[in-house]
Amino acid sequence: MSLRSLLALCFGLLIVNIVTYYAMLPGWVFILTSLVFINACLLAGYHNAKEESETQSDSFPEDLINNELDMAKRVQEGLLSVESPQVEGVSIAKRCIPASNVGGDFYTIIGKNTEKLTQNAKTPGVIEYVNASNFHLGIAIGDVAGHGVSSALVMALSAGIMDKIAHNYESPAEVLQRSNNDIEKFISNSQISHLTALYAVINIEQKTLTVAKAGHHPILRISEDKSIDHLDAEGTFLGMFKNETYEDADYTLNSKDRLVFYTDGLIETTNDKKEEYGMERLQNILTNHADQDINTLMDTIYNDVDTFRGDGPVKDDQTLVILEIN
Repeated sequence: MSLRSLLALCFGLLIVNIVTYYAMLPGWVFILTSLVFINACLLAGYHNAKEESETQSDSFPEDLINNELDMAKRVQEGLLSVESPQVEGVSIAKRCIPASNVGGDFYTIIGKNTEKLTQNAKTPGVIEYVNASNFHLGIAIGDVAGHGVSSALVMALSAGIMDKIAHNYESPAEVLQRSNNDIEKFISNSQISHLTALYAVINIEQKTLTVAKAGHHPILRISEDKSIDHLDAEGTFLGMFKNETYEDADYTLNSKDRLVFYTDGLIETTNDKKEEYGMERLQNILTNHADQDINTLMDTIYNDVDTFRGDGPVKDDQTLVILEIN
C-alpha cells in the first residue's frame, strides 16, 4: 500500500474513531488507541514508500514527500468545508487558506437549542418540560503549533473533541477545560507542544456572547458605528498543562454587530521586506469596507493580504470566520 493510501486511511480512521468514541464510549482509551494505531500506520507507510523508492534511487524522492503532503492538505481542507448550521438572526462566512505545507488551523460551528424544566405559571405546582426559545450558537477556532502531518492529525483530533464537548456543556470555560485535559493526554509525548483556541457561545434570542480563550487572539467586534473593540478573556494554551482553568467573559451584542475570529497566519503574513501585515491593516479593512456584505468583505480581506504578501508563499494557514448579528 502506498503512503498516499495509508495517509488517507489514517485521516479517515481518525475522524470515524473520534465520532464513534464520543457517541458510544465514555473513556479516553479508544482515542488513545486509535492515535497509536494511526501513528503506526504513518510510520509503516513512510518506510514502505522509502523502501519502494530505494529500489529506484539512493535517496528518498522529494517530489514523493511533496505529493503526500499535498494529499494531506486536501484532506485538511475537506474537514473545514463542512456546512455551517443555518441560524436565523446570524449570517456566517468562513474560510481557511492553507499554507504551502500542511498546517493545523481549525474551526467548528455548533448550533443547539437549550431545553430546561420550567413551572407552568397558570397551574401552580405543575412542572412542564419546554424547549426554551434561546438558540445557542457556538464558534470554536484554533491553531495547532507547528506544521506537517502531525499538526494536521492534532487539528482533526482537537476539532472533534471540542465539537463533542461543546454539544454537552454550555460554559465556554468548561468546554476549554475539558478539552485541555483530553488534548494534553494525546500530545504530551508528541512533537506538538500546544495549540491556541477560543470558544464563544452566542445566545441568539438575548443577543449575548460568552467567550473563553486559550492563548488565542481575541474576537474583533465591529459595531454599526464602525468602532472596534476586542472581546477577550484570560487563559493559557491547550495541551500544555493538566487541569488548567479558564474564565468566561460576557458581552452584550447589538444588531449589525460583526464578530471576527481569526488565526495569526493572517496578521503575521510577511512581504518581501519582512514586514508583517499586522492588526492595524486588518482593522482598517474591516472599517473602511463595513458597507460590504460579509462574504464580499472576506474576499476583500484575503485579496488585500495576497497583495501585501506579493509573490511569496503562504507560510501559515490563514483562517477567518465572520459573523453578523442581523
